[in-house]
Amino acid sequence: MGVSSGAGSGAGSGAGSGAGTSARAIIIGGGIGGVTAGIALQQAGIDVIMLERAEELQEVGSGLPLWTNALSALQKLGLAEAIEAIGIPATAVKVSNWRGGILADLRSEDLFKELGTISTVVHRAELLAALLNAFDQEKVQLGATCVGFRQDTEHVYARLADGQELSADVLIGADGLHSTIRAQLFGAQKPTYAGYTCWRGVADIDGTGLGTWTWGKGYQFGITPMTNDRAYWFAQRYTPEGMQDKECGRKCEVLELFNDWHDPIPRVIQATKEEHILRNDVYEQKHLRHWSHGRVTLLGDAAHAMTPNLGQGACLAIEDAIVLATCLKTTSDVVSALKLYETLRIRRTYSIAQFARLMGWVVQLGNPLVSGIRDGIAKRIPEEVLSKSLMWILEYKTPDLRPGDVQNPGQEVQKRSIVRPETLKL
Repeated sequence: MGVSSGAGSGAGSGAGSGAGTSARAIIIGGGIGGVTAGIALQQAGIDVIMLERAEELQEVGSGLPLWTNALSALQKLGLAEAIEAIGIPATAVKVSNWRGGILADLRSEDLFKELGTISTVVHRAELLAALLNAFDQEKVQLGATCVGFRQDTEHVYARLADGQELSADVLIGADGLHSTIRAQLFGAQKPTYAGYTCWRGVADIDGTGLGTWTWGKGYQFGITPMTNDRAYWFAQRYTPEGMQDKECGRKCEVLELFNDWHDPIPRVIQATKEEHILRNDVYEQKHLRHWSHGRVTLLGDAAHAMTPNLGQGACLAIEDAIVLATCLKTTSDVVSALKLYETLRIRRTYSIAQFARLMGWVVQLGNPLVSGIRDGIAKRIPEEVLSKSLMWILEYKTPDLRPGDVQNPGQEVQKRSIVRPETLKL
């Protein structure tokens, strides 16, 4: 790419197709959101350099649901076949209580006809590998820790821990929950603990027909097929922040917690190797009214880290990437493009974060009486209503990066939901 070190070097002032010279972007972070942004920017004709502090690009060993909104976005990047090769489409999920009583069976024919594949669950590491295959990996600098940036009217400069300084037209902070770029833009903020911890595992088991989401009293457990011989599962429970694993190990602890829950939950845990179980306390970041300043912006968890209760974190980062690339392609004014990008993204991501927090509260109600009332209400809600409540999330369409399709970037379809985004105050 030729992004050079030193404050005096750099590219022209534009970012879009109207720039006099090839525009350059620096992406901080080589996770799913960062690499997707790299692909989208390259397809938009923008030169990219990616800075990743780790010595190799890798993702954690767990599953990841790619919902329809993310699948549609990845299809526009030409990645549909790559995703099909690493995951299994899911068209239904059964919602149960901990004894196995069915609360809802989300297999709405109308929903499937409208959306096609509702979701595909993939292994995070395999998704990252598929994305990297579509990205020019010569543009990746490993072991490159960004410690900050500076900018002027013409360029932005990423400062590295080794003293090197790289210049570009735009800098994108895709550096996660503890983002260095976010901290410099808006001040360091400690992430907020959501009150619960999450175990995630990949079981060596035939995942066919294992699409279940189980609601308990202060707990929840989800299972979904990932490939024909693997299933992804997650478990959440309320617990004090920073609790350590039991001496017997994570598998032992999860089995103790869920051994009397309905089949196949204990069986799936038993089929999971100890080293294939991850545990993380769940955090989210304070809502930002803006993501950008000058030539610098945020993407993914750096902008809108949220609880995992809707499985939308990575999906929204993928959306961010395409909308951002389209905005930069549409105009040669970087500052205006970034303002448009955040305008198109902030309300949607905030609404989904609020909905995810609400779902976590509902699903993990700890009071036995209240959770019993919850289950009774869930049984009485028509399945079509439950399915349609997710439509405003799933049917979102990112703009197309192809010529002639970028005049109206970020145009959203009509939102239909029990939680209307426009009712949520920013």
